[in-house]
Amino acid sequence: MLHTLERKTEEAEAELRLGLQERPTPIPVYLYLAMLFASQKRFDEATATLGLASAADPLFPTLPATEVMVHFARREFDLAVACGKRGLDLHPYLHLGRAYYAQALEFSGRAEEALSQYRLATVIAPDMLWLRALEARCLANQGRRDEALKQLEQLSELRMSEYVDAYYMALLFEALGDRENAILELERIVDENSPTIYMMDVDPKMDSLRMDPRVQALHDVLFRNSKT
Repeated sequence: MLHTLERKTEEAEAELRLGLQERPTPIPVYLYLAMLFASQKRFDEATATLGLASAADPLFPTLPATEVMVHFARREFDLAVACGKRGLDLHPYLHLGRAYYAQALEFSGRAEEALSQYRLATVIAPDMLWLRALEARCLANQGRRDEALKQLEQLSELRMSEYVDAYYMALLFEALGDRENAILELERIVDENSPTIYMMDVDPKMDSLRMDPRVQALHDVLFRNSKT
């Protein structure tokens, strides 16, 4: 998906801006551009771009999820919750919107509601194993370590035959207090080219890991070609 996943941010932005010249502009172009802006902490530009998307098609299915993501990255958790609720009213069977809503709830101090949303998202999209990693992370952060460890064991077994995004596994290990395995998982995303890498600088879930010197060094490796 574009150069964003290749961490070539300038090329990604140029490619997306070319898409803006199409008439009518495809809504996904607005959304990808908003996500790119948010990942670079260009939040005002991200919000303005979402406004353009909303004006073009306010009912586009993934628009609310993208709005939640931008608010979440900006630490506007209450706004993210409100936006997520509106999105679910419109698109209750979209797992991505429910997953972002769950994260907003979690960071707003509403962990039990968040867990319910994570589970519903998994019911909707059982093959999206990263949803289970997020649920397990939430459990670990609520002191429900045994439940989180059981989820980790199941994910580790599933991983032998199915893809589980290492980014989310890193977050789970960190919540369990296992920094070493969290770092190993983050190193793994280099080979996997995890589609979640672009959020690394702004994801609130990464806050405790981000200051580790090893993560900073890994960040430099991951993004050293982003300007080329």
